[in-house]
Amino acid sequence: MPYKTIIALHNVDDGNETISEALTLCSALKAHLSVIVIGLTPQPPMSSGYGGGTFEIWGSEFARMQEEIAAKADALEIWISNNLPVDPLTFDVSHQFSQGGTVARETGRRVRFSDLCLFTGSYDPDSYLMQQTLRGALYDTGRPVLVMNGKPCPLHNLKRIMLAWDGGAQSAIAVRHALDLMTNADDVQIAMADPQSASERFGDEPGVDLATYLSRHNVPLTVTPVATEGRTVAETLVRHATDMDAELIVMGGYGHTRLQDWFLGSTTSRMLIEADRPLLLAH
Repeated sequence: MPYKTIIALHNVDDGNETISEALTLCSALKAHLSVIVIGLTPQPPMSSGYGGGTFEIWGSEFARMQEEIAAKADALEIWISNNLPVDPLTFDVSHQFSQGGTVARETGRRVRFSDLCLFTGSYDPDSYLMQQTLRGALYDTGRPVLVMNGKPCPLHNLKRIMLAWDGGAQSAIAVRHALDLMTNADDVQIAMADPQSASERFGDEPGVDLATYLSRHNVPLTVTPVATEGRTVAETLVRHATDMDAELIVMGGYGHTRLQDWFLGSTTSRMLIEADRPLLLAH
């Protein structure tokens, strides 16, 4: 599908230069860029029974941080105006100041009104804000998320794409979102980690049904089962993406329930940490 509105989520602590790849991408796609500068409110204090001094301090800190994030958005808007690509684009910059428990929901509500959501920097597993904004952008939005990992990702001219296929619904949704990209590529490899050990998901002939479907869309593809050989699924897929010099990895995001992901971890989380190239995720 054509990308007409792209949202870039920008951590209040990120440098302005991290948005450069978003400008380049939106210019090439002739898409409108909406940048949302996101920050977390300070944690409200628990009532201590010793008067209102603690709440006054918290209120002052809240106001200070609110002014800071608004100033950051204003400064970023000026920076973008001064650093536009040769091919002009339209853009807007806004800010979102959210409590920890609501940031995912508020992010998701805004991402629904876009064709694609961007994270221009690398994934930081220790950042609560990044974890929550990413999950908010993926869950319940119906929109794909591109984690660029600080690398260029010319969606209009990709040559080599790796599709990480696990047979699940989220993977199928990712395939649908990436169909135009794969049709225009030169080399698409369907990578499946140990498919013979999970025939209930992959079927008796792993990858054949997907290859048949994609071939009808004229996708130039190769089905590639890859053995983990003691490595994690994420390590195996990242190694294959490196071997084929993939410009983009396409995969379903967070196939388990949120509770299962919390307790067990997920291949998505490990891919986000280990991948050194752009990831297109869908849920």
